[in-house]
Amino acid sequence: MFGITEFRDVDPSKLRVPPSRPQGADPAKLARQISLFGRSALGMPPPWVYEGSDGTLVLYNGVTRATRIAKLAPGVLIRIEIIGRLPKAFATQPTIGDLLP
Repeated sequence: MFGITEFRDVDPSKLRVPPSRPQGADPAKLARQISLFGRSALGMPPPWVYEGSDGTLVLYNGVTRATRIAKLAPGVLIRIEIIGRLPKAFATQPTIGDLLP
């Protein structure tokens, strides 16, 4: 499950939200990030992601960052860090794109 680190460039709208955040990004935090950083991903730390047994990528840390880029810069890829694999499938979880405000 743990012990791997892999980086990929992905469309943030395709990332799955974690089960702990089924509603997606916090609206107040998203508004704050938009006012501070706009559509720029420059200097943004890569969100941490787990890969499910079905190959889906599930955010662990970085829901708001991924949402900001998906909303303001559609189609722009972001660098993510895959920090582990999970023995569960996550294809039924909503994606960032499904929850865009």
